[in-house]
Amino acid sequence: MKFTEFIKRYSKDQVIDSSTFSLLGEDPQNIRCQVRYWRRQGHLILLKRGVYVLSNDFRKQPLSMGFISNFLISPSYISLEYALSQYDLIPEAATVYTSVSTKKTTRFRSSLGVFEYRSIKENLFFGFTKTTDQGQDYFIAYPEKAILDFFYFHQDMDAKEAGFEAYRFQNLERLNLKRFNEFRRRYNKRTNDIARLFTDFIKSGKKRHKILK
Repeated sequence: MKFTEFIKRYSKDQVIDSSTFSLLGEDPQNIRCQVRYWRRQGHLILLKRGVYVLSNDFRKQPLSMGFISNFLISPSYISLEYALSQYDLIPEAATVYTSVSTKKTTRFRSSLGVFEYRSIKENLFFGFTKTTDQGQDYFIAYPEKAILDFFYFHQDMDAKEAGFEAYRFQNLERLNLKRFNEFRRRYNKRTNDIARLFTDFIKSGKKRHKILK
């Protein structure tokens, strides 16, 4: 298969999954050999075994990093630092695409970026919503769930005012505390305790802001 034909087939796709090579009407093994050559030429970027994206020179549309994150490991949803950054709940721009999954903890590194997945119990795999980017749907945690997931994976944190301030949380008035408290009760005791103290931290902050006004 010529690369021009390959591009014609995949240029509008977010990802190229090698499992679709059998649909191209040629020997899939021959196509895989060509794909390895095209990778060496810089035409394709390997995300994980059997999953690729076209390089910038040949893609016809921008990539949805949320969609790609969901695709690389399924089931999964965007959460933790990347979601907190997206919701402007922390000031730093996240450089790693962090997700939560019921699969094992893993990460994939490529020129496209780092995709990190933290393993969570099935009973805690909830609290996410569908959104759209570049015409592609993907799942991301609600803001309240992203914070709770963060606490779940940082159970050694100092759950006091200074400890919370050290993580530079911001815009906490945007949180739905009713949802937050409903969600937190489904976590283990340590995470639940941190979340309960965090609720007090949010409320005390509101009081301080009122005094300043």
